[in-house]
Amino acid sequence: MQEHVISKEEDFLKTIDLLSKEQSIAVDLEFDKNRYRYGFTMCLMQVATQDECFVIDPLSESIDISLIFPVMEDSAIIKLAFEFGEDIRLFHHLGCRPKNLYDLSISTKLLDYSQVSLGNILSQLLAIEVDKSSQKSNWFQRPLSEKQVKYAADDVRYLHRLESILNKRIEEKKIDDWIKEERFVFENQNFESTENSNHYKIRDMDDMSEVQWYIFECLIEFREELAKDSNRPSYQIMDKDFLLRLAKNNNMIDSFYMESKASKRFLNETFKMRLLNLVKSSKQIAIEKGFSLTDLVNPKLSQEEMDEVRAKKNIKDSIVSNTYKPIQKLIKQDFGENAAVYIMGNRLMNELAAGSYDNLRDYKRELIVSYAKQLNMNLPFS
Repeated sequence: MQEHVISKEEDFLKTIDLLSKEQSIAVDLEFDKNRYRYGFTMCLMQVATQDECFVIDPLSESIDISLIFPVMEDSAIIKLAFEFGEDIRLFHHLGCRPKNLYDLSISTKLLDYSQVSLGNILSQLLAIEVDKSSQKSNWFQRPLSEKQVKYAADDVRYLHRLESILNKRIEEKKIDDWIKEERFVFENQNFESTENSNHYKIRDMDDMSEVQWYIFECLIEFREELAKDSNRPSYQIMDKDFLLRLAKNNNMIDSFYMESKASKRFLNETFKMRLLNLVKSSKQIAIEKGFSLTDLVNPKLSQEEMDEVRAKKNIKDSIVSNTYKPIQKLIKQDFGENAAVYIMGNRLMNELAAGSYDNLRDYKRELIVSYAKQLNMNLPFS
């Protein structure tokens, strides 16, 4: 199946017309998420039918990629994909809500395949070896290399064949309802509020007063504005850890040239003073807002509170060990280790032990309850 690179409006409109008449298409994206430029950007969209493969260039001035969104949102057309988690986030970020999605990676996990990258699955099931050397290449690059185009096309050109094999095995295993439920849950997630990047982690709050944390948030917001204006990833503008230390102690400004890792255009006294003034003004605003200079934004637990947390953890660990681990063992025996980890991994077991059932799929509930009965166990959600 030869791929067609689509970068002209006329070709794009013809492709959309063709795809809109299909019952099933395979879809994948190549994107950049604050690696080479600022933001979460679609760099390529690959689409394949049973017979043809298209590599669409959304960065082309001749193409308005939103024109293909109605095809993606058409519930009459199945969209085959593989490990589509970040791709669906990007679609939602762009205002498109794809319908009738079928992420084949879910099927491979429930069918107990190990190392479920697309390359490994294609090798195992279709005896096809694909070149993954372009995986981390710069997808903003134009013109695209032949290797990049082939890599991108390989992510979709074999998915219909793969679906056929997996569906036969799903029927044999009688887990059709499992796949349907997983597809429904996956498609109905909402990622519209997904941010372009993760600016900081929870642990960054450790030992930060409320005022210091407010200052840090202002510094991060300032860095994001510069990154957006420069169309460069935030980390290339200035080092986050330096800003964290600066928020705690404005004397860190003396280390600006050595430790800030600032972009060359900002390595000057004018920008240095601008940064220091922002710290001082943010501190004043934080105090006026009533934030504390001493109270921690993430308060440390007292000894009594820590003891209570440990006690709850011990209870939860005991429930996992004595109740859910034996059930997981039976699932492994019947469906395989990889399937068992997907159906009932450590995260779900800990949630169940803590009394949280929000992420418990219906088919998992039925399966877990049936094994609990075999073990003469009574579960709270039986």
